[in-house]
Amino acid sequence: MRTVVKRNIFLILVLTFFVTSNALPVHAATVSSLIEPVQLKKWIDNGYRTEKGERVVIIDVVPGKESRESWFAGDLEKLKKQLGKKYGEDSPAYKMLDKQAQSGQLGHIPGALLNISHDDLETMERNDGPIMADHEVGTGAAIDELLQGHGITPDDVIVITSSQQTPWMACPPRLWWTFYYWGFTADKIKLLNGGNKAYAMAEYSLKHGTDQPLVTPSKISVANLSARHFEARVSLQEMIDLVDSGRTSNGSVYLLDVRQPPAAFYLKDQLNAAGAQRPDGIPDIYQVEGFIYNPQDKLFTRIADKKQFNLSQMLFAKEANDGKTGRIIFNPAGDPPISLSNAFVAIHSVTTASGNAPFPIPIGGRSGDFEGIIKGARLIKSDSYNLTVPAIADKDNRFKSREALRAVFAKAGIDGTKPIIIYCNAGSLGSFYFYALHEVVGFDNVRMYDGSWQEWANLTATEPVDTTYVRRDVDTIYPSWPALSPSLMVFSGENSYLEWNGTQFVNSATGSPATPEQVKTGGTLKGNQRWDALRRSEHIVFRPSKTVNNPKEHRTFNPAIDWPEVDIVPDYEGIANRILIEDRSYGQNQAKKPQLSGMNGN
Repeated sequence: MRTVVKRNIFLILVLTFFVTSNALPVHAATVSSLIEPVQLKKWIDNGYRTEKGERVVIIDVVPGKESRESWFAGDLEKLKKQLGKKYGEDSPAYKMLDKQAQSGQLGHIPGALLNISHDDLETMERNDGPIMADHEVGTGAAIDELLQGHGITPDDVIVITSSQQTPWMACPPRLWWTFYYWGFTADKIKLLNGGNKAYAMAEYSLKHGTDQPLVTPSKISVANLSARHFEARVSLQEMIDLVDSGRTSNGSVYLLDVRQPPAAFYLKDQLNAAGAQRPDGIPDIYQVEGFIYNPQDKLFTRIADKKQFNLSQMLFAKEANDGKTGRIIFNPAGDPPISLSNAFVAIHSVTTASGNAPFPIPIGGRSGDFEGIIKGARLIKSDSYNLTVPAIADKDNRFKSREALRAVFAKAGIDGTKPIIIYCNAGSLGSFYFYALHEVVGFDNVRMYDGSWQEWANLTATEPVDTTYVRRDVDTIYPSWPALSPSLMVFSGENSYLEWNGTQFVNSATGSPATPEQVKTGGTLKGNQRWDALRRSEHIVFRPSKTVNNPKEHRTFNPAIDWPEVDIVPDYEGIANRILIEDRSYGQNQAKKPQLSGMNGN
């Protein structure tokens, strides 16, 4: 009984905040946290000092340790090896490297310190209650260690940038958001508009190599910062309660799913090996007349001349399509919908008031039990608006102007009069949108669910019995290259998914109930529905698992997309906001108690 009472009080606090926090949709910040390359160059020329004499510390954020020797160092050959292995030498991301090197865009800003974004300091495994989730905001102690290791003091001005360009928009805003969460203000944390690319395009030289300035460790602690912004983060409990209250679905809260790219394709299975109009479980692209497909090396061999092609070439390249382009027109900066001209590729669709409309199911970049969206979420691209990254930033990676962005977001119904919650795969790309909406546009009521899909998609009280609602053999393709999406993934399988109608799961295509032979009670939560994300989601398809996998040819088990091993407590009885409680208490004896309006009495 006590747990129920506490949870109801918590929900009242949540809803009260959203009802009372709409009065001032735009904040009137006197200090902008966005800095232009020309301003940074002036500070560098001034001995890494601002006009006020404050020391300037430049932090170059990259996602992995291997980036130190490649992106940060500006080493073309190592970058080719790295991107060739990751995306393939046929990918536009790989092919762009020579041009980037020739234009001086590789390397780091002189004097910059390297920061590894995923190094268990800025983000780490943390538990909001029923699940230990990866990539949550770092603890106060971890952020202290990060700051102290860079020798940062409370008097310094931090400028965050990135040498990485594929993609560039995730790591710097995530570090900015983390520092903001822990109490830094706009006059102390800056984001370089456009990162190193914009700096180079402004004709300022980047440096090669891995040398960095010597650092004297500091003793700074976020415990002594007086303006913590804990309201910038949405806990798991808040996300569940907002969905259950109907606010994500009735329009009173704008829930934005910003996962990229904006479309997930799947491969058609309409024919059998003999060419008859009857699916046989093998996508048609793997049974092309005149070609032999080898599932081991995933290459197609043309019988006539023994030339080999990968899947992407089979779908798009003229040489593999009798001189026809075969190319899917994919322009994320243009107006939707996306044209699908290739006979082998299709897109999920949903029935709307105006008929059938394309519906892109975002694909989680991290392992999870299922794909779909949180109930009521809106995607970044529809048949009436476009919020993809190229719609937010220009070709030099710089944010578009406040006026331009207000117009872009307004077309999608985002005008700052309603609370905005953002999520992505793991909270990095979400921070890019948080920054655009909060810092560039100036909307006050913007928050991020940093647990995002990597937490949400691992909370399941139902699991598949057969492969009816399982997406298997995810393959990578390279369409007309979106500048910020080097690759796309495609599924094989039926164009149908699960919907929870309040009582049971039904097939989206037929409306018929999912049978016990298709799905059953179970999942990571072992049937406990209290924390179940499946019933709080839409357009659901399961990922493959070791126990549910069709061994048919071309549908082999892929360990990269298997259900991950996660630490879950199905019968957890508390409130799922433990991270907030821990962070609020960090250094409370030394720090001034923050005076914030927000969740849980912040």
